[in-house]
Amino acid sequence: MAKVKCKLVSIYAQRSDSKAILRRLQEMSVMDIETAASDEETSALPEGYDRSDTEYKAAAYERDAVSAENALKILNERFPEKKGLKEMLSGPRTVSADEFYIKRDEIKAALSDINDIINCDRGIAEASAEKVRLNTTMEQMLPWQTLDVPLSFSGTVKTAAFIGTVAGNYSLETLLSEIALRAPQADVYGEIINSGKDSTYIFVCCPKRQRQEVEDALRELSFARPAQITSKLPRDKIASKASRIAECDRKTQEYINKIGELSKRRKNIELFADFCRAGAERHRAMGEIVHTEHTVLITGYVAEPDVDFLEKTLKKDFCVVIESEDANEELAPVKLKNNAFASPAETITQMYSLPSSKDIDPTPLTGFFYYLLFGMMLSDAGYGLLMVIGTLIVLKKFNPSPKMRKTMKLFLYCGISTCMWGLIFGSFFGDSIAAISGTFFGKEVSLPALIDPMNGGAVTLLILSLAIGFVQIIAGLTAKFVTCIKNGDKAGAFFDAGLWITALTGIAVLAVGVMAVPMLKTVGAIIAVASVLGLILTQGRDKKNPVMRLLSGITSLYDITGYVSDLLSFSRLMALGLTTAAMGAVFNLLGTLGGKSVTGVILMLIIFPVGHAISFALNALGAYVHTLRLQYVELFSKFYEGGGREFKAFSIKNKYVGVTNADKEEL
Repeated sequence: MAKVKCKLVSIYAQRSDSKAILRRLQEMSVMDIETAASDEETSALPEGYDRSDTEYKAAAYERDAVSAENALKILNERFPEKKGLKEMLSGPRTVSADEFYIKRDEIKAALSDINDIINCDRGIAEASAEKVRLNTTMEQMLPWQTLDVPLSFSGTVKTAAFIGTVAGNYSLETLLSEIALRAPQADVYGEIINSGKDSTYIFVCCPKRQRQEVEDALRELSFARPAQITSKLPRDKIASKASRIAECDRKTQEYINKIGELSKRRKNIELFADFCRAGAERHRAMGEIVHTEHTVLITGYVAEPDVDFLEKTLKKDFCVVIESEDANEELAPVKLKNNAFASPAETITQMYSLPSSKDIDPTPLTGFFYYLLFGMMLSDAGYGLLMVIGTLIVLKKFNPSPKMRKTMKLFLYCGISTCMWGLIFGSFFGDSIAAISGTFFGKEVSLPALIDPMNGGAVTLLILSLAIGFVQIIAGLTAKFVTCIKNGDKAGAFFDAGLWITALTGIAVLAVGVMAVPMLKTVGAIIAVASVLGLILTQGRDKKNPVMRLLSGITSLYDITGYVSDLLSFSRLMALGLTTAAMGAVFNLLGTLGGKSVTGVILMLIIFPVGHAISFALNALGAYVHTLRLQYVELFSKFYEGGGREFKAFSIKNKYVGVTNADKEEL
């Protein structure tokens, strides 16, 4: 399997059915609708048609969706939904189409709940801001609470009063002395109301005729009037503020309680949010399709296997004419379809780039090598078994989303590969079997290993790593050969891919002959030399000048350094395999340091799970990243360009609920 062939489908229908047809197309999720505005011949609108109307409705749906999301955000902050592991890994809940397309009364109820939640949250914010303001005012009044006159008091008919603070800490005696130094003729009465860290709260009065003299003296002491001037007694003002703070707390609690009641309707709000998103998408599409006075034309790409389903479904309920033709490969979007083994690796291809019209789908090749190399890097049967069990539990017991399901299957196959390589290397949580049996049972038992990287097998593992790297490089060049043939470039297939395949194969055979089988030296040398001569004669074939053609052919041999570099990159297979084995052995050694004793058992029960959890996490991450690199750099560089446009089906792009497609099940 590979790229799915797409058809360019045109749907002609009555304009009165356009909304219902778009809704059905959205439910089917099989068509990538093209924007009519991009086609000058079909972009004209009938007289009286107002595209802004659909834009307004789409915007209205989007506003409601945003409001619903805001309400859900408030609910998640105030009353977070308790989710177990199953809920976190499961995909969205499913509903029928009848449940999804909510009625007018349900829309009004949902909007009412949303507005109530948002208003309650706004009320909480306002009450909180008011409470902060009241607390600030009350804190400013607290130092004056023992004062028996209002802060606005400025004196009587015959006296002048000064209420405020002076910088520094004063006793009544020192305060009056400082004032006397500056106003020796003044007859002053004073009180210390309170003392702060850097200021003193004072009440001073004097005869009215001496007001200016005393005020000047106080100004020299950095006198400042209170921030809050009130006609009430400070203690009364404080009591009033405290009462209002209590009222704010009461209102806040009422709002919180109401939000708590409304949180019971979370599912309805989630459904409403997805309903609005789907409505906005549908109305945007309505503005993009072609309209005449009585008809509409909906054009888009449909995967060839889905064309019959599309026709049967629409013709069952609508009067439509459907035409399909082969799509231009350069313009058509890309949709991948692979077998159960390869399809999980589609995520790897998509992370890089989808294939262009000239590319083959690299997913089957990528999947095979990804599983193989990941397992070789992690290379521990115990870790692989954990991956297999964990992914199977998620796949069988939970209901993961399609994207999560693919990811779980990817790691399931990686886990199986890891188990196989672990058995080859004799590694089950490192050398845990030998360590535990030798320490606690007095007789060391270990898994048999075909290759033991920790005990003399490192060179063998390096040779195996390079051999696998050689196979992947040849596979990449073979894919290039196939790509060139597909695109009608037979010369490129045989000269640019084929000769490099034979040249590298000849060099590999020659190397085997030198190291192990002497009779292969001659065969390898002949193949390599013949291929090199072929490269010299053909790599400059686009040059007209014979000398330049020959020089281009000779300089093309420099590419051999790139292949050698790519081959050496596969030594990381050995390096990461050794790292996994070494880390496992270290944690097993630490876990058995206590020997055959109660302390030793306790030590092992602590270090063994914690240590191997760390080892598994670090080495699995390393295997994931380095395997990606070997695909993107060492494999894709041989044949793959990418740059394809993703097939984006016109669908209900739901966040919270999935809509069952009964029509497809029937057909």
